[in-house]
Parts: sequence; C-alpha cells; structure tokens
Amino acid sequence: MSNKSRRQSDTELALLAQKGDTPAFEEIYDRHSSGVARALASFAGPDPDLLDDLTQDVFLRVIKSLASYVPTHPFSHWLYTIALNVGRNYARKQSRVIPVNPSEFDSMPDTGGETTDWSEEVMAQTLSRLVAGLPIQMREVVSLRIGSDMSYGEIAEMLGIPEGTARSRMHNAVKILRDRSGITRGMRRKENGR
Repeated sequence: MSNKSRRQSDTELALLAQKGDTPAFEEIYDRHSSGVARALASFAGPDPDLLDDLTQDVFLRVIKSLASYVPTHPFSHWLYTIALNVGRNYARKQSRVIPVNPSEFDSMPDTGGETTDWSEEVMAQTLSRLVAGLPIQMREVVSLRIGSDMSYGEIAEMLGIPEGTARSRMHNAVKILRDRSGITRGMRRKENGR
C-alpha cells in the first residue's frame, strides 16, 4: 500500500477501483473488512469462518457492482448497504437463533474493572450471539453503530428512518441485551455516542 493511497478518501479509491486499479480496491478492503465483519456478526454470530465467508461475499458483491457506485453519498454508506443486505439475507435463511448459555457469563474472569484481551474476546463472541437474536430492525442499527461506528444521523439516512427512530432502536436493543446478559460494560458508550 502506498502512502498516496493512504491519503486518498474512500470515494477516490472507489473511483480508481472502478477503472480497474487493483491496489485501490485492496486499500478499500484493508480499511473496511474488519468493520464489515463486525457488522455481519450482528446477523450471523461470532463464528470466524462464517464471518469470513460473509465478508468475502460482501466484497465480491462490491466488485460486481462497483461500476454502479456514484459518489453522491459516502462510499461507506454504499458498502454497508451491501453488508446489511448480505446480513439480512443470511438471517432470513436461518431458522434458528444462536443460543447463549447463561453459564458463559459465569466463566468470564473478574478483572476488577479492567478488561483483558481474552475477556473482551469472550464478551464479544457472547454479545454477537445475543445480538443475532434481536429483531432484524434492531440488528441493523446495532450492526451499523458497532461495525462501522456511524453516527445516528448517518444510520438514519442509510436506513431511511428518522434519527430518533435509530436512537430508539439502539436504546431498546441495549436494554434487551442488558436484560438477557447482565453485561453493561461498553454498551453505554456506543448507545450514547454521537
């Protein structure tokens, strides 16, 4: 990756990728693949192999439809719309909700308020399974808020809903997650953020 591509916006990279610039597309992938995977975890749970497959599906769709991208909105909105569609399609095909065993929370070590990489990983996997059990409209907001770190205004614009509705869906999702898990660390920050 060159220093020049690091300075270019997603939109500039997308326009270059439309012209066949492979390094530009690779930079887009490097910038967004982990966020896309986090967003997809809201629909599919924490299985890393499944998330990798779904993430690859998103970027294959991006490649196929890149010619249709018009920079009237941020590239990330276009990309995460594709990711949401992949997540929704996956969720519709699944007839089961990924169960969470309450004893999983008991196995998390008490870190005295400090988080460790291990406990955050366990917590993230458990929360992914809990989020996958939320109603789809809540999952969409949670996946965009956590996966892409979009503001509520951006989420509302993407989903075609009022900003207050996006905030309300996130608030209700957090309340459900708190009730189901008893975990509160980290959720308030995303709920109350920008």
